[in-house]
Amino acid sequence: MKVKISTINMLFISATILALIGGCTDKYQSTPTQFAGTESSCANCHLDKTLLEQVADPLPDPGENAGDGISGQVSPLEAFERVLVKREFLNTPHGKIECVACHRGDKNANEKKVAHKDVIAHPSEYDQIYCNGCHDEIVTKHATSLHRNQEGYFKRIENRLGYGIKDYDDIMIEFNKECGKCHANCGQCHVIRPVAVNSGFIKDQGHLFVKPSRDENCAGCHGSRVGAEYLGQNEGYKADVHRYKEGGSQCTFCHDEMEIHGSGQAFDYRYLNTDMPRCENCHESSRQSNRYHQRHVSSATIPQLSCQVCHSQPYKNCNGCHTGGSGITGSSYLKFKIGKNKFNLQAANRNYDYVTVRHIPIEPDTYASWGIANLPNYNSEPTWKHATPHNIQRWTAQTDTTGSGGRCSAKCHDSKDYYLTTEDLLDYEKEANKEIVMDDKISH
Repeated sequence: MKVKISTINMLFISATILALIGGCTDKYQSTPTQFAGTESSCANCHLDKTLLEQVADPLPDPGENAGDGISGQVSPLEAFERVLVKREFLNTPHGKIECVACHRGDKNANEKKVAHKDVIAHPSEYDQIYCNGCHDEIVTKHATSLHRNQEGYFKRIENRLGYGIKDYDDIMIEFNKECGKCHANCGQCHVIRPVAVNSGFIKDQGHLFVKPSRDENCAGCHGSRVGAEYLGQNEGYKADVHRYKEGGSQCTFCHDEMEIHGSGQAFDYRYLNTDMPRCENCHESSRQSNRYHQRHVSSATIPQLSCQVCHSQPYKNCNGCHTGGSGITGSSYLKFKIGKNKFNLQAANRNYDYVTVRHIPIEPDTYASWGIANLPNYNSEPTWKHATPHNIQRWTAQTDTTGSGGRCSAKCHDSKDYYLTTEDLLDYEKEANKEIVMDDKISH
């Protein structure tokens, strides 16, 4: 029997009290901080590269498998670079706010341990306190953003487990230690790199508040899958066609502020989010551009395909996964599979009959280290999920019909290579995926 939380969000409440003591209304107006001299040990240290080179805490070695899971990899930083504030920051609106107003600590202390006592490294984790004064509309809407609340994770666990975990202190400790670090607060997009890749200021920005960086922020969490696909880092495969110039498009070209910040509407899963971009947003005219599109995208009588079914290259999949530090069991692999868009794959405004699917490495005993021996409703969710790979090409193995055997029927209709079938499933996951496999579409 799990023990329910007796006092919810004690840290949040404590932060609220501290903020009230510090005066959380006037402090954000125009009170410049005196950084010169000894009045702020924060500035004396964090503006001093030479000093930080001596006292900054080194990061542990991430190991040879860093980045093979969900998180990506970002450019390395020296220990001092992670916490070195640029002087330009002091002239910005955020730079005119006293350090301790957001980070707490003791600004008068000259010894590192004392100065950092009760410090709040990531104040935007408590955005209703530290960000709401100037950004109240964004903060309010962001509370429902899946980037912020991770509701998709909670809902999937609840479906398979049979009950929600948010009210169980011991489970939530484990969740926050392993899965919770992947959620995004304001700072992890606009000031620092994600906690999932050990944080530190965005490279060369030194505490400046900036727009999210594709390589420093987005790829920090999504780099291993999406980033590698988009940038062409999977050996043997091309970069996404939308990466049309050196450096490539920023993620925000498609994934705009409304989607990332949130519109204020809550969604249980990512693909239910109606604020997400669709290929048709830019390519609506392509629905009738050739006979393949007319047949497989626009027809009212023939089964409809998602754009990725024809225009994606193979993408990363993983097999088993366990919590408790052991991580993904076995190496990831590149695979392209098409499944039926039904059951729990159905997405808002995406009423395709067939979609690309990616293997999600969930096992019946995945959460054993959390004290959850098994998942009673394991079969309530497929382990191959609707996927939208970011490796789009006009000509792929599916669309290239040149040469011998290049007919569509040979490429797809007479072949099982692209279809998710029972043969692709491990024994314990066959029941969970029986509604989405394509066994009945294979020619015999």
